[in-house]
Amino acid sequence: MTKPTDALNGTARSQLARLATLTDVVYAVGLVLVIQWLPLPEESHTGGAVWIADLWAEYATNIVAVIIGVVFIILYWIRSNTLMTALDRTDGIHTGLTIASVFFLLLLLYVVRVSEQVAAPSRRAGESLAVALIGVFAGAAWWWARRKNLVREGITAEEKLGVQIEAFAEPMAALVTLPFAFVGEIGWNLAWLAYIPIARILRRRGEREA
Repeated sequence: MTKPTDALNGTARSQLARLATLTDVVYAVGLVLVIQWLPLPEESHTGGAVWIADLWAEYATNIVAVIIGVVFIILYWIRSNTLMTALDRTDGIHTGLTIASVFFLLLLLYVVRVSEQVAAPSRRAGESLAVALIGVFAGAAWWWARRKNLVREGITAEEKLGVQIEAFAEPMAALVTLPFAFVGEIGWNLAWLAYIPIARILRRRGEREA
């Protein structure tokens, strides 16, 4: 006879699989949105036949935005996959936090898309804030998963520590960069190096707790 707990765990595991599918779909939609940033021939200002190389050179900023967008999608999908594979099941709160994190990825793509049309400090602050929110909700989802024992059995303490560092280090670094967004491009870029000491501090703290 199936125990109620076993049935609930089976449902929670099914929900985790559906959550993973949903996030994969959102990342796929993000790729579709990014590819739509590429310029179309009718947007070219040159006369006569349009060459793709000339079109892309004319809209170089769009191409840069596409590259940045694809890089963000790849990096955050890898991180999402790392967090998902560390879990055995999910619940309503963890699911909601994860979906919120993915939503802010789409917001980050929006900021990248309009970066050439807004003031530079606004673009930098928007990217910092979006990265911070992605990480805050992803980190909160991981914290909740550990608190509610949603983590799969067999995962080592070192693996848990690695996931924890990956979940919390970047949003904390993003918050550090936020005020530097209004200082200048160089200062803002250098502020991202705060990720290195933050990750080390988190590792040492995690090793002491272990």
